[in-house]
Amino acid sequence: MSMDKGAGDNAQDGDLNKALNDLEKAQEHQARARAEEAAADREIGEAIEEVKAAEEHDRDRVEVHVTHVNDVEHASFKERRTATLGEVWDRSYKELKIVRKEKDIFQTAGDPPKSLMTHLGLTLEEAHKQKVITDYRFGIVSETGGA
Repeated sequence: MSMDKGAGDNAQDGDLNKALNDLEKAQEHQARARAEEAAADREIGEAIEEVKAAEEHDRDRVEVHVTHVNDVEHASFKERRTATLGEVWDRSYKELKIVRKEKDIFQTAGDPPKSLMTHLGLTLEEAHKQKVITDYRFGIVSETGGA
């Protein structure tokens, strides 16, 4: 009988070793999962910061709408509030994909339009605060041929 008992002990030792091995593997798996969770938490935190920075960046920008009156071309683009009217005018040509003519005039798109040629050094923010502009809609007028 002692032989049977020894065989049983060996089987139990084998079962115990397997269980301990399984426990060790499970603990290693749990440690990896916790490390991955911590990494995911860091990535989420970084992504949230990127979203906040993008939102802050977007708050400093306005949607500008420009029409080239003669060619009836339209363009819209985001621009910094700190951009000058002159910079907006320059960018408008790029966005409209047209060439600036010497006698072009940059103006508001209101009715009646108001020339902005003497205000090109003002930023969008300053022009709005000083009521030079009421919104961010502009027009470009080219001199047409005449008598």
